[in-house]
Amino acid sequence: MKKRIRFDYGEGVISLPRDKVASACVEANETALRVLLLASSLERLHDDYDAICAELRARLDITQSTLDRALGFWRDAGVLKIIDAAESNANAEKPLESAAAAGTDSAKSGESGRTKPLLMPSTLPSYSETQCADIIANSPDLGDVIDMCQQLTGRIFTSADVSVIVTLYDYLGLGGDYIATLIAYLKQNGKKSLRYIERTALSLFDEGVDTLDALNAYIKRKEDSVENITRIRRLIGASSRELTSREKKAFACWLDEWGFEFDVINRAYEITVDKINEPSVAYMNRVLENWHKSGLNTLEAVEASLEAYKKSKAEAAQGTSNVNGTESGFKTDEFFEAALRRSFKAAAQPDKDGK
Repeated sequence: MKKRIRFDYGEGVISLPRDKVASACVEANETALRVLLLASSLERLHDDYDAICAELRARLDITQSTLDRALGFWRDAGVLKIIDAAESNANAEKPLESAAAAGTDSAKSGESGRTKPLLMPSTLPSYSETQCADIIANSPDLGDVIDMCQQLTGRIFTSADVSVIVTLYDYLGLGGDYIATLIAYLKQNGKKSLRYIERTALSLFDEGVDTLDALNAYIKRKEDSVENITRIRRLIGASSRELTSREKKAFACWLDEWGFEFDVINRAYEITVDKINEPSVAYMNRVLENWHKSGLNTLEAVEASLEAYKKSKAEAAQGTSNVNGTESGFKTDEFFEAALRRSFKAAAQPDKDGK
């Protein structure tokens, strides 16, 4: 029988420009799609930009910069426009220039006091030499910022390099200390290209890391992650060899995505060796994944859970006889061991590509 899709429209529908959405959605990421669907359904808030942004941020749990990128994607695709409320009756489109160029206060940076762009593009604009000179002349500390950045990178900037610093300072509204700290950190990690610095700054801005305090916290997390990876390498006996792509992915997941401290990872290692007599990243990953899904994020929580399991196992062992007094054929401990063996076997299976 031929199947069909039928939508249950209920008491209302949302209206979108079909052809433009169909064309753009293949390039849209998950966040952009969620923003489009929810924003289009909040018709009551369409005349209040600040209110709809607040609603979208709260319900989708995203930052304003992420929301700006999503709205910018659909704006560039011709799906939506940002209309000045004062001119909405005339249906006049609001110019989508940066807040800095417009001179508005709606996107003020809490750190530098300068304005930030309302809708972020995927790449930053490039200022001409004349524009850079004008901005530097009207920004008392920008010249010092550029000099400091030249000292950090150990070279004299070209006009293109100067344009990058001016863009970060003027367009993104990042403070001089922020820019210098970012350059110093990237230089320490062997990254001195101004274009790489520009891409990193834009990526961090998009993630909401747009103040010096937020940047310092980000750098500390990264440095802690590097230190913990070194400790994990020693733990599994991989100090003298390159990590595989699977190991790198697993370590990043444990530390960054799941947020485990090293002591929890070390406990998973101990359990792994106790069970299979050797280190195994796949087995450790399965243990840590189970803890993460169970909300066991600290060593204290893990130990409490393990102790509770031991207690329940001991209690179950006392009831292994059936009503006839014969021993049960499948003890709780045997079940647990079998489950662990199945988990390990599944975790150790190679991917389709053989990795």
